[in-house]
Amino acid sequence: MTKQVKVIIGIIVVIFLSWVLWSVYNTSKEGTESFGNFDINSTANKNIRVELLKEKGITPAAGGGASFYVKDRAGIIKKVTIEKELPQGFENAKTLNLLGHLHGDYFHAAEIVIEQY
Repeated sequence: MTKQVKVIIGIIVVIFLSWVLWSVYNTSKEGTESFGNFDINSTANKNIRVELLKEKGITPAAGGGASFYVKDRAGIIKKVTIEKELPQGFENAKTLNLLGHLHGDYFHAAEIVIEQY
């Protein structure tokens, strides 16, 4: 192999490794948006990964469902309401994936998935 071919292969390898590192870094943050990125005028459901704030309590709703508080990666705390039954083991969860939309001062969740580590 000539020196030019080795340099081209080296450049391709560096570009590929850079792309792999960038992909891994961005994939690990998928679903960790901030509530600040939500449009309060939109009812389109989006995913967000949040920390459950157990110390603020979990309040059952009269017609089923519940409300509770969470904190996003930016430190924004929001009340979450859901009209469905909470998933089993919810009280012991640390991190949740929520699917829903923001209504001004609270987040309306359509689905809740407990993250398992």
